Amino acid sequence: MSGIVGGDTRVGTPRRTVLQGAAAVVAVTGLAAAGCARDEGPDELEAPLAAARADAATAAAAAAAYPDLAARLTPVADARHAHADALAAEIRRARPDRAPVVDATPAPADRPASAAAALTALRGSLGTARDAAGALALTTASYRCGLLTSVAASCAGQATVLA
Repeated sequence: MSGIVGGDTRVGTPRRTVLQGAAAVVAVTGLAAAGCARDEGPDELEAPLAAARADAATAAAAAAAYPDLAARLTPVADARHAHADALAAEIRRARPDRAPVVDATPAPADRPASAAAALTALRGSLGTARDAAGALALTTASYRCGLLTSVAASCAGQATVLA
């Protein structure tokens, strides 16, 4: 006899092995495609970036308009400018397609009506930025979480200093 048991005359690779191999190829291809997918639309960090730029411009405009506030507002402007730079760098790294939006020149801030109005507006804006960055940190990728929590903590501190 030729070693065939029970009259089975199949030759080649068993069907189950072929199907398992095909399933593995489909799974690997699907994972690779998912890893290469690009997000469409704005990056989630664009809103905190816009807020940081607006706060920096507002603080700088208020410091220029009210020199007696410059010592308090210049550090706020500098910190928010640093936040904007860090957020923009992360967006450029993760989403090079968003660079034209990220690199657009922000509009200058208007002169505040009064020193008190400037402080009130900045405290409110910093509180909003703190809350938004903290909330986004809970839902974003872990490597962005540190950046956002740093922004949130800084905004909280700056708002306290302006109180």
